[in-house]
Amino acid sequence: MDKLLECKVVKIENGESSYISELVVSEYPLTILLNGKKIATLLCSPEKLKELTLGFLSTEGIIESLEDIKYFKLDDVKALVEVETFDKSVFRENFYSKKVELDDLKDNSLKDFENFLQCIDCAPVDSEITLKANKVFEFMKKNLDFSENFKKTGGLHCVALSDVENIIIISEDVARHNALDKVIGEGLLKKVFFKDKILILSGRVSLEMLLKAGKLQIPVIISKSAPTSLSVALAKKLNITLVGFVRGNKMNIYSGEERIIY
Repeated sequence: MDKLLECKVVKIENGESSYISELVVSEYPLTILLNGKKIATLLCSPEKLKELTLGFLSTEGIIESLEDIKYFKLDDVKALVEVETFDKSVFRENFYSKKVELDDLKDNSLKDFENFLQCIDCAPVDSEITLKANKVFEFMKKNLDFSENFKKTGGLHCVALSDVENIIIISEDVARHNALDKVIGEGLLKKVFFKDKILILSGRVSLEMLLKAGKLQIPVIISKSAPTSLSVALAKKLNITLVGFVRGNKMNIYSGEERIIY
């Protein structure tokens, strides 16, 4: 399936209309069967589907490594991936990142938020890595310059994984969390050690994105965009360095300032 499709649109400019062709990103429904049971349909960009599946299973806490998988088959024509694990009890009706029960925050009080964060079961990150500020700006520029398809459509997110010197993996997708899962899945295939790495995001840092990084014990997240209040609070709880609004030579450090050298 093509990553980009041509679409006829009516363009309005200066009060005048015209019919033109525009490129739009493809959205592909990938269904995952785990031990014979459908667990998810991911709406994604039609590339790196194996990496996406492996990253999804990892960040959802279903697998810890490739050794947990007994059987894996991807049929990109049927948009179906079948996975069998050695441990058949790993499936849970509620995925790890879907434990967010916003209905429990009845009046959005500070106490409710604190109680909610205390219920998130994820170990704090233990890492002493540091990152120079100029590398933050360098990594963000490389991430944003990576995707030619984004430049053509404006419809994709890019996520990269780096060590303190170089970007080592980069992926794009129509959804932020899918792009992140693709990076994690490729890291699993390449046997990357995640606990001293940096995530570079093109989009907003939500609680779900922060939680996925926390499950892999990734110590630093940098983003072009803003974090949410819950992601900031969780970053502090999990000892994750969270940097947002990385644009030009500016950045905001929301937590873990000691890891950024400036």
